[in-house]
Amino acid sequence: MKRIIIGFAIGFMVVLSGFITNLVFPFIESTKSAISGNTGDIIWCFGTFIALIALQVLAAYTILKRKGIAEEFLATEKDNVATSKFAKESEFKGITGNDGLPIGKTFRLSEKKSFEHYALVGPTGSGKSVSYFIPTLLQLPAHASVVVTDPKGELFQKTAQHALNQGKNVIVFSPFKDKTMKYNPLSLCRNASEVRELAQVLLANGNAAIEQLTGTKSGGSEWTNMATPLLVAFLLFVYELEAPDNTVAKALELITENDLETLKLLIEDSTPEAQQQMNIFLQSAESEKTASSIKTVLATSLQMFTDPMIQELTSLNEIDPKTLREQPTHLYVMVPEHKSAFMSPLMSPFYSQLMNHLLETGKGSPIYFLLDEFANIGVIPNIDIILAICRSRDMSVSLGIQSVNQLKQRYNEAANTILDNLKTKAFLPGLSYDSAEYASKMLGFKEIKSISTSFSKKNDNSYSVSAQKRELMTPDEVRRLPDETILIISDNRNAYMDKQSRYYKDKRLLALASQELTVEEYLGDEA
Repeated sequence: MKRIIIGFAIGFMVVLSGFITNLVFPFIESTKSAISGNTGDIIWCFGTFIALIALQVLAAYTILKRKGIAEEFLATEKDNVATSKFAKESEFKGITGNDGLPIGKTFRLSEKKSFEHYALVGPTGSGKSVSYFIPTLLQLPAHASVVVTDPKGELFQKTAQHALNQGKNVIVFSPFKDKTMKYNPLSLCRNASEVRELAQVLLANGNAAIEQLTGTKSGGSEWTNMATPLLVAFLLFVYELEAPDNTVAKALELITENDLETLKLLIEDSTPEAQQQMNIFLQSAESEKTASSIKTVLATSLQMFTDPMIQELTSLNEIDPKTLREQPTHLYVMVPEHKSAFMSPLMSPFYSQLMNHLLETGKGSPIYFLLDEFANIGVIPNIDIILAICRSRDMSVSLGIQSVNQLKQRYNEAANTILDNLKTKAFLPGLSYDSAEYASKMLGFKEIKSISTSFSKKNDNSYSVSAQKRELMTPDEVRRLPDETILIISDNRNAYMDKQSRYYKDKRLLALASQELTVEEYLGDEA
C-alpha cells in the first residue's frame, strides 16, 4: 500500500503544474456559469472535473510506466531485495510484558519469554551492571529466586537490602570471606555417574586454569583422559567416608601420597564402581613410570585443592539447591575477577550442579541465573543442552559476555549452540569487531533505491529505478552506537533500538538501590 501511494504521489506531482494551468482556472469559470443554471448542469460540471483529474493521473502513470519507474514503486514487499528495518515498540506483542527481564528503558520481556534466555554483549566498562544486572535484581517479582555472579560485591551492596525487604532469603557464597557458606561438590553427587561427571569437570577446568594462568599448553587431553578413572576411583572411595574426609582434597591427598600398590589395596575395600574405575586406570598405566606421570598430571590440574583455604571451604556442604525452589532466595556468588581462573575448577561444578539439581526439583519459585563475565567462571558442561531444556522448568539464564569471540574461545563449537538458545540478544556501544560483525549479520539488510536518468539529443530521456541492499547497520555503525544506547534483537522480530535503563537515572530504582548493605555487615565478617 505504501508503494502504491508513493507511485500515485509521483504521478500527481508530475501533472500538478499542467493541471493548475489548464484545468483549474477554466473550471472556476465554468462553475460560475453552472451555478447560475440548473442542478443538472452543476452535477455535469463536477463530474467532468473528477473525470479530468482521473485522466490526468492515469496519463502520468502511463508515462512513468513507459519509463520503467511505476513498476518499481508498485512492486510488492515480496519483490524487495531486502526487508530489514528497525521495529517499533508496538511490534513486540507476545514478547514484552511487565513481569520479566528489564532489557532497556522501554523494552521488558514477559516472564515467559525470559525463560528463553538472554545474552548481553558489551566490553568492560560499558554499563552491564548499572543498566541491566542492578535494575533486574531490583525489579524481578517477589516470588522469583536469583543466582547472580557478583565479583566486586557491588550488586549485593545495591540490591540485597531490597531483597530482604521483600521477605526473600539472602545467602552468600564468597570463597575468600571467612564466614561464607561452605560448598563440597562431592556431597551434591547422588550416584556414581554424577561422581564421574564431577571428576571430568574438575580435570577439564583445572587443566584449562593452568593454561590460562601460565600461558603454556598442558600435557593434553590424552593424559587428562588417563587420569580421569583414577580420580573417579578415589572420589568414589572417599564418597563413602564421613565428613570432613569425603572431599576432593582428601581424594587428591590419597592419590599423591601413596604408591601404586597402596592405592590398589585401598580400592580393594571400596565399592564395585570404584574397583572398576581403578582397573580401567591400571590398563592405561602400563608401567609404574606411566602411572607416576598420570598422577603428576592429576595433581597439577587439581593443585587448588592443596590450598588450606579451599580445603576449609570444601570441608562441608551448606549449599542446598532445592531451597531456591522452596523459598524466594537471592544467592550472591562473589569470586573476584583476578581469582576467576584459579577458582574455575570449583566454580564450574558449582553452577553445573545447581542447574542440574534445579532441573529436577519440579515446580516452585522460578529461577533466574544472572551470570556476568560468563566466559570467566569456568566451562559448564552441557550448558548448551541445559539452556535448551530449562525453559520448561521455569529457569531463565542471562549471560553477560565481553565479546562473541571470548565465548567461542572458551566453548569452541558449542558457543554457536549456546548463542542460538539465547533468544534475546542485546549489544552495547564500543564492541570489538567480531561482536559488531555478529550483530550486523543478525540485523540483516535493508533495501535502498536509486533513480538514474539518462538524456539524449532527441529529447528521449529515460529513467530507471534500481533496488540495492545494504546492511541495516554496518559493523562500524554497531561499534559506534551512541552512549547509553542498547541494540536489542529478540526472537524473530526486527531489531529494536532503546535507551539503557541505568538505575541511577530512575528515581524509583535509585531509591531502592540507596538502601545499601555491605556483605561484611551482613556476614559479620570484617576480613
